[in-house]
Amino acid sequence: MKKHVKILCGALALLTVAALSASCGDDSQKGDPKNTEAPVTGSTESTEAITNERELIREEVPADADYQGYAFRIQSRDADHHKKELSAEAENGETINDAVYKRNTAVEEKLNIKIVPIYEDESNEANPQSLLRKAIMASDDYVDLALMHTILAGQLAADGLFLNWYDIPYIDFSKPWWNSNVSNALTIDGRCYLAVGDLCISAIDYAWSMVFNKKLAENYDLEDIYQLVIDGKWTIDKFNTMISQAAVDLNGDGKYDDTDQYGFVTHDNSAIVNWMFALDQPVTKMNADGIPELAINTDHMVDIVNKVDEVLHSGHQTFIVTDKYTSGLNTSHDLAVANLFSGDQALFAALRIYVIDELRSMETNFGIIPFPKFDEEQSNYYTHVDGHAPMMCLPKTAENTERTGVILECLNAESYRTCVPAEYEIVLTEKFSRDEMSVKMLDIILAGRNQNFGYVYDSGVDLQWSLTFLMKQNSTNFASYYKSHEKGALKKYQQIIKAHQDIES
Repeated sequence: MKKHVKILCGALALLTVAALSASCGDDSQKGDPKNTEAPVTGSTESTEAITNERELIREEVPADADYQGYAFRIQSRDADHHKKELSAEAENGETINDAVYKRNTAVEEKLNIKIVPIYEDESNEANPQSLLRKAIMASDDYVDLALMHTILAGQLAADGLFLNWYDIPYIDFSKPWWNSNVSNALTIDGRCYLAVGDLCISAIDYAWSMVFNKKLAENYDLEDIYQLVIDGKWTIDKFNTMISQAAVDLNGDGKYDDTDQYGFVTHDNSAIVNWMFALDQPVTKMNADGIPELAINTDHMVDIVNKVDEVLHSGHQTFIVTDKYTSGLNTSHDLAVANLFSGDQALFAALRIYVIDELRSMETNFGIIPFPKFDEEQSNYYTHVDGHAPMMCLPKTAENTERTGVILECLNAESYRTCVPAEYEIVLTEKFSRDEMSVKMLDIILAGRNQNFGYVYDSGVDLQWSLTFLMKQNSTNFASYYKSHEKGALKKYQQIIKAHQDIES
């Protein structure tokens, strides 16, 4: 293989230039919530319509491909929400199971292959990564594809253990079954080692969203929140005004705890990370040469810190679920937030989409909405997919990249036609939301899923978590935080960039 020796002389220098403008990100690479595919209703007719529309877009692969019963092995993790995107032994009437079964069967018959999931124990999150690393380093053809925890996948990519997706025949990132936001954001000097396609149903599950209590919204005579979203007027200032009205000492004991009512309930970990995505402040952005550079030291970031601090720490309007709180309840942060919201104790809550399943027994109607924008000038609503969601990784031990490309293009295309409509139209619509407008809101949330180099490669840098750390410390001193982390960030990112450029391809 030809080793790339093109090292841009100015890479490090460019990294040291902090963007000073308040506007960050390239909107041309982000989803447009006004141009989504899913219809507003959840009826059988609309389900058929979206399925038929998707049937018209086909993968471009050899019509006579025949792989003679090849076992296509996919490494994943042993949690149910990861298993559901790969495995289905037979149709059983469950929506996702049946869609996965149809997808697998269609691709297996079309290409004469067998899809073989390999589920590794993730009680220790690093276990699947460790097993994959050992196999690749030993030149062991262990799996054809790995669905790896996002952050852990980034570590292996930087070590040169994966194939460049742009070198794989028949992979077409312009097709709608690939999340081009991810491939664009993670392409470094023309190389991309991590990708997300519609095979990864959990990339929907782990997207951050908000829910609101309709009864409380009516009680406080709030503006139509759905219409604010549609009109582009759902901003953090509007959100803060609404939640400031809803703090109530329900038992009149003069203190606020988990027996009272709040405007907003959230936890203090990755939920706060999402505010940086929602308010359009990336840690890094790509320069004209395709190299990531620091972009977080901006006036805009300072404004975000102050506004989020106001949301979280003004009066008693927000209940924050902390490690200390959950340790006393022996429950997760997500479930604690869901439980408070489902008990009519909050006007709004921040939840990943899959956690909304915990609200099924909630008697009060609720709606799903995106996180607010920074202001009305911000082009779109954005969110991120939590790092526990999978990245698609191709071990460099792969023996036949053409076969891999054909199989993956077909699997993702068939998922686009069967599994995503099932997840989106039926599970998310009929089981989670309570009205037709919630479906439109999901259109907007999922169209705004974004990714950032500074998030995937944040391990040991802590700039993506700067807002979280500051809020935990009740601090708004971003300048000091940035100053103490800049040198380490520059060093780490230079290493990641050089590692990518030095990988043979």
